[in-house]
Amino acid sequence: MNVFKQLYYSLFSPKMMARFRFQKLGKPILYVFLLMLLSSVPIGVMTAVSFTNAYENLKVHMSELPEFTLENGSLTSDQSEPLIKREDENTFIFDATDEFKPDDMDSYDSAIAFLKDRIIVMDNGTRQEFNYSNFSSMTFTKQEVNELTKNLDDLLPIFIPLLIFVVYLFQTGLKFIGITVLATIGLFLKSLAGRKASYKQLWILSVYSVTIPTLFFTIMALIKTTVPFGFLLYWFVAIMLLYLTIKEIPLPKKRVTNERPNSSEEKF
Repeated sequence: MNVFKQLYYSLFSPKMMARFRFQKLGKPILYVFLLMLLSSVPIGVMTAVSFTNAYENLKVHMSELPEFTLENGSLTSDQSEPLIKREDENTFIFDATDEFKPDDMDSYDSAIAFLKDRIIVMDNGTRQEFNYSNFSSMTFTKQEVNELTKNLDDLLPIFIPLLIFVVYLFQTGLKFIGITVLATIGLFLKSLAGRKASYKQLWILSVYSVTIPTLFFTIMALIKTTVPFGFLLYWFVAIMLLYLTIKEIPLPKKRVTNERPNSSEEKF
């Protein structure tokens, strides 16, 4: 059975998923890469679009910004109050004073904010954040950023695919960690269900059990819908699907022993 059929059955059939437990590890590992290709690449594209929007807004408003320095993951400037500029439905915010807080962004539908420790992009109510701590080993001034933006236009066709690839690798790594944790929880679930399964088999079943919650949250991200208690909901669904799949493993067969009567009983 190819990975696409496995993806199909993983959407509705715990019974079929239980049969996958005898696979060699290569196939479920390939499945994880496919699943994350379907889920993280669209998210990576959204992240790249948000980054591009922030970059274009920075170029437009660069001349209006005060002198600033980005060093050790923190933005510093001699400005006395936040710079907030509204154009149509978009808002540009530059604040090194730490007066404008990240939660204040929730009141904006579409905005780009360069704050004390991060960049926040609001796109139709959906928030994307980029922490300066990712560039803590680098120092930028307004003049250097201005020169960088002039040279970055030629690099964007290379940088954007690289950004999407990095997001894909990062999300895939997190998914492998999550599957391993879920398989560990499966050790308790198999005892609860009274079934026998090795840790390797539980890991394989965990791979297919995360299909539904992974694709669900991908769709929610694409339609820019926030799911309340998303982290808890993801794990609840994944654990329940793993439990239902383990329940589909046949019960161990009981051994039937035919005891011969002893000699005294035979004589009687």
